[in-house]
Amino acid sequence: MTNSGMRLLAVSVVLALAVVGCSTGSTPVTAGGGDQGKAARWSEPNRYSFRLLSESGERSGLGEYRITVGDGKVVKAIGLDEPARLTVEGNPQDVPTLGGLLTDVQKARAGHAEVAEVVFAADGHPTEIHIDWLADAIDDEADYLITEYRVLP
Repeated sequence: MTNSGMRLLAVSVVLALAVVGCSTGSTPVTAGGGDQGKAARWSEPNRYSFRLLSESGERSGLGEYRITVGDGKVVKAIGLDEPARLTVEGNPQDVPTLGGLLTDVQKARAGHAEVAEVVFAADGHPTEIHIDWLADAIDDEADYLITEYRVLP
Protein backbone atom coordinates (compact mmCIF):
# COMPACT_ATOMS: atom_id res chain seq x y z
CA MET A 1 0.00 0.00 0.00
CA THR A 2 1.33 3.44 -0.90
CA ASN A 3 1.91 6.26 1.58
CA SER A 4 -1.19 8.07 0.31
CA GLY A 5 -3.18 4.85 0.67
CA MET A 6 -2.00 4.40 4.25
CA ARG A 7 -2.76 8.06 4.98
CA LEU A 8 -6.27 7.75 3.56
CA LEU A 9 -6.86 4.55 5.52
CA ALA A 10 -5.75 6.24 8.74
CA VAL A 11 -7.94 9.29 8.07
CA SER A 12 -10.90 7.05 7.23
CA VAL A 13 -10.50 5.02 10.43
CA VAL A 14 -10.23 8.15 12.57
CA LEU A 15 -13.28 9.69 10.91
CA ALA A 16 -15.27 6.49 11.21
CA LEU A 17 -14.46 6.23 14.90
CA ALA A 18 -15.35 9.87 15.42
CA VAL A 19 -18.71 9.44 13.70
CA VAL A 20 -19.50 6.24 15.60
CA GLY A 21 -18.18 7.52 18.92
CA CYS A 22 -20.00 10.82 18.94
CA SER A 23 -23.05 11.52 16.87
CA THR A 24 -22.16 14.77 15.16
CA GLY A 25 -25.13 14.81 12.87
CA SER A 26 -23.17 13.62 9.82
CA THR A 27 -25.31 11.59 7.46
CA PRO A 28 -23.80 9.11 5.01
CA VAL A 29 -25.56 8.71 1.67
CA THR A 30 -24.76 5.60 -0.34
CA ALA A 31 -25.05 4.61 -3.98
CA GLY A 32 -28.33 2.89 -3.18
CA GLY A 33 -29.98 6.10 -2.05
CA GLY A 34 -29.91 6.49 1.71
CA ASP A 35 -30.91 9.68 3.52
CA GLN A 36 -30.62 12.39 0.90
CA GLY A 37 -32.45 15.02 2.96
CA LYS A 38 -29.33 17.00 3.86
CA ALA A 39 -28.04 16.86 0.30
CA ALA A 40 -31.35 18.17 -0.98
CA ARG A 41 -31.28 21.04 1.55
CA TRP A 42 -27.70 22.15 0.91
CA SER A 43 -27.30 24.40 -2.05
CA GLU A 44 -23.96 25.70 -3.17
CA PRO A 45 -23.49 29.22 -1.80
CA ASN A 46 -22.37 32.05 -4.09
CA ARG A 47 -19.03 32.31 -2.28
CA TYR A 48 -17.32 29.78 -0.06
CA SER A 49 -13.96 28.26 0.72
CA PHE A 50 -12.79 24.85 1.87
CA ARG A 51 -9.78 22.64 2.27
CA LEU A 52 -9.75 19.49 0.15
CA LEU A 53 -7.71 16.32 0.43
CA SER A 54 -8.09 14.37 -2.82
CA GLU A 55 -6.66 10.86 -2.69
CA SER A 56 -6.85 7.39 -4.22
CA GLY A 57 -6.81 6.16 -7.74
CA GLU A 58 -4.76 6.96 -10.80
CA ARG A 59 -6.22 10.30 -11.83
CA SER A 60 -5.47 13.98 -12.02
CA GLY A 61 -6.31 16.36 -9.20
CA LEU A 62 -4.72 14.42 -6.35
CA GLY A 63 -3.32 16.31 -3.39
CA GLU A 64 -4.28 18.83 -0.75
CA TYR A 65 -5.82 22.17 -1.68
CA ARG A 66 -7.23 25.39 -0.24
CA ILE A 67 -10.06 26.36 -2.64
CA THR A 68 -12.22 29.47 -2.92
CA VAL A 69 -15.37 29.32 -5.04
CA GLY A 70 -17.40 32.20 -6.46
CA ASP A 71 -20.55 31.82 -8.55
CA GLY A 72 -20.00 28.07 -8.93
CA LYS A 73 -16.43 28.39 -10.22
CA VAL A 74 -13.02 28.07 -8.60
CA VAL A 75 -11.71 31.63 -8.24
CA LYS A 76 -8.63 30.77 -6.20
CA ALA A 77 -6.80 27.50 -5.62
CA ILE A 78 -3.66 26.94 -3.62
CA GLY A 79 -1.85 23.63 -3.82
CA LEU A 80 -0.71 22.71 -0.32
CA ASP A 81 1.50 19.84 -1.47
CA GLU A 82 3.48 19.05 -4.61
CA PRO A 83 0.78 17.08 -6.52
CA ALA A 84 -1.79 19.82 -5.84
CA ARG A 85 0.64 22.58 -6.83
CA LEU A 86 1.29 20.81 -10.13
CA THR A 87 -2.46 20.55 -10.76
CA VAL A 88 -3.09 24.22 -9.93
CA GLU A 89 -0.24 25.30 -12.23
CA GLY A 90 -0.77 22.88 -15.11
CA ASN A 91 -4.42 21.78 -15.02
CA PRO A 92 -6.43 24.29 -12.98
CA GLN A 93 -9.65 22.96 -14.54
CA ASP A 94 -9.12 19.79 -12.46
CA VAL A 95 -9.56 21.70 -9.18
CA PRO A 96 -13.19 20.97 -8.16
CA THR A 97 -15.96 22.86 -6.45
CA LEU A 98 -18.18 21.06 -3.92
CA GLY A 99 -21.03 21.33 -6.40
CA GLY A 100 -18.86 19.67 -9.03
CA LEU A 101 -17.92 16.85 -6.67
CA LEU A 102 -21.60 16.23 -5.84
CA THR A 103 -22.34 16.16 -9.58
CA ASP A 104 -19.62 13.51 -9.92
CA VAL A 105 -21.38 11.45 -7.23
CA GLN A 106 -24.69 11.72 -9.09
CA LYS A 107 -22.98 10.60 -12.31
CA ALA A 108 -21.41 7.68 -10.45
CA ARG A 109 -24.81 6.65 -9.09
CA ALA A 110 -26.41 6.94 -12.53
CA GLY A 111 -23.55 4.89 -13.96
CA HIS A 112 -24.05 2.20 -11.29
CA ALA A 113 -20.74 2.68 -9.50
CA GLU A 114 -20.33 0.16 -6.70
CA VAL A 115 -19.53 2.95 -4.23
CA ALA A 116 -20.89 6.50 -4.44
CA GLU A 117 -21.06 7.81 -0.89
CA VAL A 118 -21.28 11.25 0.63
CA VAL A 119 -21.13 12.21 4.29
CA PHE A 120 -22.84 15.50 5.12
CA ALA A 121 -22.25 17.85 8.03
CA ALA A 122 -25.12 19.10 10.17
CA ASP A 123 -25.41 22.21 7.95
CA GLY A 124 -25.69 20.00 4.87
CA HIS A 125 -22.34 20.57 3.15
CA PRO A 126 -20.38 17.46 2.17
CA THR A 127 -17.48 16.44 4.42
CA GLU A 128 -16.46 13.18 2.70
CA ILE A 129 -16.99 11.81 -0.79
CA HIS A 130 -16.10 8.30 -1.91
CA ILE A 131 -16.51 6.95 -5.46
CA ASP A 132 -15.38 3.52 -6.61
CA TRP A 133 -16.67 2.32 -9.95
CA LEU A 134 -15.61 -1.30 -9.44
CA ALA A 135 -14.74 -2.44 -5.92
CA ASP A 136 -12.45 -5.20 -7.24
CA ALA A 137 -10.60 -2.95 -9.68
CA ILE A 138 -7.39 -1.15 -8.81
CA ASP A 139 -6.96 2.62 -9.07
CA ASP A 140 -10.48 3.61 -10.20
CA GLU A 141 -11.52 5.08 -6.85
CA ALA A 142 -11.69 8.72 -5.76
CA ASP A 143 -11.77 9.79 -2.12
CA TYR A 144 -12.20 13.34 -0.87
CA LEU A 145 -12.05 14.81 2.62
CA ILE A 146 -13.52 18.31 2.96
CA THR A 147 -12.56 20.45 5.97
CA GLU A 148 -12.45 24.14 6.94
CA TYR A 149 -15.65 24.87 4.98
CA ARG A 150 -16.79 28.50 5.27
CA VAL A 151 -19.46 30.53 3.53
CA LEU A 152 -17.94 33.87 2.48
CA PRO A 153 -19.64 37.27 2.29
